Amino acid sequence: MEITHKGSRIFYTDQGVGATIILLHGFLENSSMWNDLLPFLIKKHRVICIDLLGHGKTACLGYVHTMQDFSDAVLAVMNELHIHQSTIIGHSMGGYVGIAFAKAYPEKVNAICLLNATPEADSKERKQVRLRANEMAKTQYKQLVRMSFMNLFDPTSKAQFSDTITTALHHALQTPVQGYIASNEGMRLREDTSDFWKSAPFKKGMILGETDWIIDAQRQKDTFTPYIDHFAIIKGGHMSHISNKDVVIKHVLSFLD
Repeated sequence: MEITHKGSRIFYTDQGVGATIILLHGFLENSSMWNDLLPFLIKKHRVICIDLLGHGKTACLGYVHTMQDFSDAVLAVMNELHIHQSTIIGHSMGGYVGIAFAKAYPEKVNAICLLNATPEADSKERKQVRLRANEMAKTQYKQLVRMSFMNLFDPTSKAQFSDTITTALHHALQTPVQGYIASNEGMRLREDTSDFWKSAPFKKGMILGETDWIIDAQRQKDTFTPYIDHFAIIKGGHMSHISNKDVVIKHVLSFLD
């Protein structure tokens, strides 16, 4: 299904009946990343999967997609469907969007679970990496995507889940250059929401990979465990939904229960 938001097309799916869950994918992904989790969720919930700006079947909105831009697109879908409140589960960039949405529209959120995501802003080093990647994207896009995407997996995962990774890489390569740069710049500019995350009254969860080189799981544990309801460090890296799918499903269902 589609809606038009600020002149751009936003694609989403709507399945199941019950309390609403909104699933937000990560950078260079699309809503299909949730296909293995969906059958478990729709047994008891209404589940909305959204292709975020510049990803999947959703068009770009501009040349920078801030977390607020993403959040407003999510709100547009909720308004279209007359959804007043939802649980949000977000992977990586989707988690950043989820927190930004909750900060902007706290009355719309009853719970958030971050999968391989953090409320912290990028480090100075990470910001520089994003700037260099955006420059490279202008001239060597496919090479950049292949390299950065495959670096998210350790050698064991690459061998064990080669077919799934190949499919996910294919989806990543369909992301337009504008979508890549706009989203990467939005992540670079995102604010630190750690204080909000600690004090937010809704239910909170974090599921992190122990070998994730983007998100330091132990640092997150030391910083946020006292403030959240469900925290788990599981085997695998940044793409936990691929390299440790069954355990991710188990923790998501545990969080919801």
